[in-house]
Amino acid sequence: MRSFFLSLLGILLFLQNNAQQNAEQWRGPHTLAQLHAAPVALIPFPQQVEWHKEPWTSKGSVVIAYAATDTVKNAVRVLEATLSAAGIKTVQRVLKAGDPTPVGAIRLQTDKHLATKAEGYALRASAAGVVITGKDAAGLFYGVGTLKQLLLQQNNIWTIPGCTILDWPAFGLRGLMHDTGRNFQEISALKHQIDILSTYKYNTFHWHLTDNPAWRPQSRIFPQLNEAANRRPTRDPELSYSFDDIRELIAYARERYITVIPELDMPGHSAYFEPTFGFKMGSEQGMAVLEKLLDEFCDEIPAADCPVIHLGSDEVHIPDPEAFMRRMSARVIAHGRKVMIWNPGLKAPPGSIEQLWWDVGLGEYRASDGNPMVDSYAGYLNSRNALNLVQRYFFQQPCGRKEGDSMALGGILCCWPDVRVDDKEKILLHNPVWPGAITYSEAVWCGRPTFVKTYLDVLPDRKTIAWQHFNEFEQRLANHRDRFFKKEPFPFVAFSDLTWQLYGPYIRTNDQPDSATFAPEKAGSNPGKAITVPGGIVMVKSLIEQYALADSALETIYVTTEVFSNTAREIHAWIGFETAARSDRMSAGIPAAGQWDANGGTILVNNKAVPAPQWLQPGANRSLMHSWGKPAEEVPYTDEEFYWSRPPAALQLKKGWNKIMMRVPRSYKRQNWMCVFVPVKLNGDGRWVEDRSLGYRK
Repeated sequence: MRSFFLSLLGILLFLQNNAQQNAEQWRGPHTLAQLHAAPVALIPFPQQVEWHKEPWTSKGSVVIAYAATDTVKNAVRVLEATLSAAGIKTVQRVLKAGDPTPVGAIRLQTDKHLATKAEGYALRASAAGVVITGKDAAGLFYGVGTLKQLLLQQNNIWTIPGCTILDWPAFGLRGLMHDTGRNFQEISALKHQIDILSTYKYNTFHWHLTDNPAWRPQSRIFPQLNEAANRRPTRDPELSYSFDDIRELIAYARERYITVIPELDMPGHSAYFEPTFGFKMGSEQGMAVLEKLLDEFCDEIPAADCPVIHLGSDEVHIPDPEAFMRRMSARVIAHGRKVMIWNPGLKAPPGSIEQLWWDVGLGEYRASDGNPMVDSYAGYLNSRNALNLVQRYFFQQPCGRKEGDSMALGGILCCWPDVRVDDKEKILLHNPVWPGAITYSEAVWCGRPTFVKTYLDVLPDRKTIAWQHFNEFEQRLANHRDRFFKKEPFPFVAFSDLTWQLYGPYIRTNDQPDSATFAPEKAGSNPGKAITVPGGIVMVKSLIEQYALADSALETIYVTTEVFSNTAREIHAWIGFETAARSDRMSAGIPAAGQWDANGGTILVNNKAVPAPQWLQPGANRSLMHSWGKPAEEVPYTDEEFYWSRPPAALQLKKGWNKIMMRVPRSYKRQNWMCVFVPVKLNGDGRWVEDRSLGYRK
């Protein structure tokens, strides 16, 4: 009992202290007034914008005017495609020096003297026309991306709100990483993703080409690396990327101002190597092979197209790490490239770019002395759960500072689906790639003036400026989901409007089952004092970790909220308990038939248990240890294992206020202890979105 009161007191003090301190600390890059004044949802939101009364309106064919220079050609191509997709006919007009801009035209131009950082742009829209000026070709391209978001249809007429925008990136490197070493993705799929990334002003694609299952790039000098017999048989062993494929993707990305950073992971994450060659990668023989492979890759892929090569280097122990890193780095540098490595990992040689990936506290961001860093700390796309990751990326402060410089380059969002994926399209659904990437684009483009680590997993109190900013961003993100991602997997619904009352934790004895009930669930019992937790997600583990409690303790918490309905009716909701990381098979698995949660959790509406889903594989996939390198890693995840990819649950509400209660036990040490409840409804496009017809107790 004493442990219970200490637990409750610890959570209560933690939340109260942070609410008081952090409410004063956190601020966004824009004021709420600036954000609410926008007549259209923009992501990332421009650094500076003023709105005017007179909009631009399309009248007949739209003239795209520009001077005939190489700096405008890609922007012209994308603008024409954008207008064509909207059904707007276009006419291109090449302007000579001194030519006036036709009335109503959209003019594209570059000006190296524009008062922004590199990649910046200015956009001015009025009844007279639209002018987009880029600091450089990339900036002009990004300005066209903003125009796409500004373009609105009203009464069958396309308009752009009158505005003056001056915009630039806070960080010079803004990237996404895909692991195709473990799960191969076709070049066509990667191109499609690069198209979307470029729209949100990403400029880097980190391409993880090799991992334990396979060396994916072509090799002519060691063709055995591309033989299926030397690869993991369950991981597309016959599929490789030819050098033509790699050059093709790099060229495609370059036209969209995205630099490809290929990663040839060494000396770890290379289980394929020793069976192929008969010796280890870290041996003298192994280093000689790698040097030849680096030579071959660099000879095939010019330095101008690929200025940085990532050597991996993490999660491995070898006899002479310094010699290994010195030799491999020297080989890359000899080909006119920069070296990039993971940190933590083998010690980086001077001048290397270090990609920080370990969870650290504010002020602990650091690379080796004199080495620039890239931040991948915010949380991998394959970790946690779809909604919590949006929260994390919104509140993340890349590189632990407001804006980048020559030492703090920017951030890369990583997607590591280590577990085998059968249907590669599921990578974008089971890992919330698009909601996460779009949210992170705002953090890394706009910058974050402040950082409060608590907010990564525990939403700020709804009275704070921080909560209001997140709530406002949710509306913009939902708008983009509905406007631009109708045919794409986009597992996101706004969740900040809900508020829970949390009771517990209640300590279970060894003879009590995981499903044991406590005071909140028992009529006439006093559940004790509750604490308020904002948001439809409760990351219980993040709350519990704020105070000391033995790992052997078995606990149960309860959360309750109230939902208002104008009529008695059926609603639907995303409901979830433990969610496994897609990089691992560790979880209690799919619940048994008739159960909501394999750890003993359940949900009640007005004190009545809600029927659990009809599981297709009840009781399957239980694995309470990490699955890396084990048979469980080869069992693909299915839609029913994630609350955002399985069909929402149906709930019966009465007219008026309805009490929602969730029992959430912790049954083993490494459990991802959490719960989710967010009402949803089908929209006209057949997508589950927010159910705004309901009211929530604040």
